[in-house]
Amino acid sequence: PHSPSVDSKKEASQGAMRCAAATATTTTAAVGSGPGDRRAARWLPNPRLHPQRRWARPNKNEHALLRCLRSSPASFSDNPGPSVSVTDESSARDSLEERGQGAALSSPSDSPNEEGTVKVKATGKKKDGAWSSLGTRTVTALVLGSLALYVIVGGSGLYAAFIGFIVLQCSLEYIGLMTSKRLPKGVRAPPTLVRRTMSILSVGMIAAAHKGIRTGVFEAASFLLLSMLLVKRSAKKKPKKKKVKFSELTMLVFGLFYCGYLPTFWIRLRGVSAAPALPPPDFIARVLDWMSVDWTVGLLATFIAAASVVAADTGAFIGGKLMGSRPLISISPNKTVEGAAWGFAASLAVCLCFNYWFQFPGNAGMAFMFAVAVYAASVFGDLIESSMKRAAGKKDSGKLLPGHGGLLDRFDSYIFTGVLAYGLVYWYYYFLGIPLSQLIIAPPR
Repeated sequence: PHSPSVDSKKEASQGAMRCAAATATTTTAAVGSGPGDRRAARWLPNPRLHPQRRWARPNKNEHALLRCLRSSPASFSDNPGPSVSVTDESSARDSLEERGQGAALSSPSDSPNEEGTVKVKATGKKKDGAWSSLGTRTVTALVLGSLALYVIVGGSGLYAAFIGFIVLQCSLEYIGLMTSKRLPKGVRAPPTLVRRTMSILSVGMIAAAHKGIRTGVFEAASFLLLSMLLVKRSAKKKPKKKKVKFSELTMLVFGLFYCGYLPTFWIRLRGVSAAPALPPPDFIARVLDWMSVDWTVGLLATFIAAASVVAADTGAFIGGKLMGSRPLISISPNKTVEGAAWGFAASLAVCLCFNYWFQFPGNAGMAFMFAVAVYAASVFGDLIESSMKRAAGKKDSGKLLPGHGGLLDRFDSYIFTGVLAYGLVYWYYYFLGIPLSQLIIAPPR
C-alpha cells in the first residue's frame, strides 16, 4: 500500500490516541465514525521502528486497538455523535474480554461523563457465566465420581481397564505439553514414534501390575524407550538432528514414570487382600455379594484415598471462595492458605469417619497420618502438573472433561496419592506381623 500523506498521518494519530483514551476509561458505541478512524484502523504508530518508518502495519500487540475501532468504533472526529457508555467496571471489562481486546479499564469516577452519554446498568453476565461454569463442573464431577465408585467396587479387570484408560489419556495430554511451541528455546521433544511408544508402554505397565508383575517393568520400559530414541536420532540425515538433547531423555523417562509407573500403585492398593477388622454393614454386604466382590483392606483403602482427595478438593474450593485471601504458593496463584486449611480439614474428617465406622486405618493416629499423606500427595501432585502447564504455556492439558479441562487436570491429585496410600497400608501391616506375601493377590477381586 502507498504511504499516507502528512495530514493523514496526523489525523490517524489523533484518532488512535482518542481510541486508546476512550478504551481506558469507558466502552463506547457511537452512531457514526469519522474518516480519521478508518485511517487509524489501517495505520498505527509503531515507536519501536526507525523514526522515519514509524508508520507501519500493526503488530499483534496492537490488534486490541484495531478491534476497538472496528467492532465498536467511537466517533473520534471533531463532531462526535451521541454514544452509549457502560459505566460499570466489571461489565466494561467483560465486554472487552468477549471481543478479545484485553484493555485495562479505569474506574468510571476517574473520568467525567461527556455530553450525550447515557449510563447503562450492568447486566451481570460475568456472574451468570461463573454459575454456568460451576454447574458444568459439578455435573462432570458427579458423572465421573459415580463411574469411579462402580469401578472401584467392581475391581478385577474392570478396575484395571479404567486405570489403563486414564493412563493412556494422561500420557497423550502429557505429550501435548512436551510438544508445546511455547517451551523454552533449546528444549526439543522426542520423535513422534518414541512418544507414542511411551504411551503404549505406560498402559502396558498397568496391565503388568494387574497380573502381579511388578519387578523390572519400569526399568525395562525405560531402556527400550531410550534405545529407540538413540536409533531414531542416528537415522537422521542432518547433523543437527542426529544429536540427542538432554530434554528428550528427561521427557521420556519422567513421562514413563509420571504417567505409567506411579498409577500402578492404585492397582497394587486395590489388590491388598487382608481382611478388615470389622465386617461390612448389611447393605454393603448385599451389594458385594451381588457383584461377587470380597470385603478387603484394598477395597477400603482405595475408596478412602479417593474420597479423601475429593473432600480435599471440595473443601479447598469452598474455603478459598469464602475466606481465601493469602496466596499459598506462587506456582498456583489461585490457591490460598485458607483454602488449603479447609481442604486438609475435609480430608481429615473423611479419614476419621471411616476409622470410626470400619476401624480402618486402625486408630485415630493412623487416620491422621493417612489424611496428611493423602492431602500432601494431592496438593503437590496438583502443583507439579501446574508447573508443567506453566512451562508449556498452557492453561489446561486438554478439553476432554467439560468444566475441568483435560483428564490430567482432573487426576493430577491422584497420581502420587496411590503411592503414599499403598506405602502406609503396606508398612502398617508389616509392623503388625502379617507376611508381605499375604497382602497381594493378582488379579484383585
